Amino acid sequence: MPTNKMRVAVMTGIRQVEIRELPKPQPGPGEVLVRIRACALCTWEQRTYSGVAKGRFPFAGGHEFSGEIEQIGEGTDTNLEVGSRVVVGPSGCGKCHYCRLGEESKCVSLFGGTMDYEGIWGPMGLAEYKVTSLEQVYQLGDDLPFEEGALSEPMACVVHAQRRVGIKLAEDVLVIGAGTMGLLNMLVAKADGARVMVSEIDPARCAKARELGAHEVFNPKEVDMPQAVKEATRSRGADVVIVAIGNGIANKQALQAVGLLGRVMLFASAHPPEDLCVDPDWLHYSQVAITGSVHGDVRGFTVATKLLSDRIVNVRPLIQKTLPLSEVKEALELAIKPDTYRIVLTM
Repeated sequence: MPTNKMRVAVMTGIRQVEIRELPKPQPGPGEVLVRIRACALCTWEQRTYSGVAKGRFPFAGGHEFSGEIEQIGEGTDTNLEVGSRVVVGPSGCGKCHYCRLGEESKCVSLFGGTMDYEGIWGPMGLAEYKVTSLEQVYQLGDDLPFEEGALSEPMACVVHAQRRVGIKLAEDVLVIGAGTMGLLNMLVAKADGARVMVSEIDPARCAKARELGAHEVFNPKEVDMPQAVKEATRSRGADVVIVAIGNGIANKQALQAVGLLGRVMLFASAHPPEDLCVDPDWLHYSQVAITGSVHGDVRGFTVATKLLSDRIVNVRPLIQKTLPLSEVKEALELAIKPDTYRIVLTM
């Protein structure tokens, strides 16, 4: 293949994907060219591919990716070098109301993570190369495998969400759902020093949660989960409940399992969403706080890359299979199955 070309996996419609050859981009001042080495398939790519969410085609997905710097734009002042392992995340515009509050996840520029390139729209992580501004680059450890580094983005989302609910040492935390994002929430909460309980209806995922160190695992098909949580917490209920699945029953159980002064984090989006019914008097007297979270912010990415690079959190067990970019169709078909964890493409 000519060196001025690159391969890109492009979704052209529901369950339709092809590899295209496009011009290799070049960095300008203040930019770097990242040679992408690994890209994980998030729910965004899964929902677009399967048609669960309305997609804009042609679409080049991939926002969970890692790689190495291949070229630095002329005149760019940076301590990074060619060959540095990196991920690409948010920077924020630095000027809007939310950036000035330090809340880049609500930046009006939407991070500049998506782009239009040669008639194709998307974050472009499923390409061999991407040009990005220096401010959006976060360095990884030199020995961190690219496949693990690709999970910096979902890790950053978890870090951001848990900062919003302020998990404290020795608190009782309940995570509902033991998919990839639920288990990442469990691992980070454990790193914060919390006692973590997991609720999951799939026996295999219950086993996975136990394998990765959950202190308690409850299957709502077998036990009254909110009551089991209260029994495990001396009748108090959980201090924090993180709902890592978009499901109305899970939301209802979260409100039943949380204790007085507790915090409920609606971490996952729902497709389609269901109404959240809350007794206002209960909310008034219990002083429970209900919130949500989306994206990772600058602080979240900074912490996430350190958690991975320094091996504080091990995400290797959450990578179910790695496939080359040429097998993107097979990878997407695997990723949309409800019993899989992260599928990672390498290039």
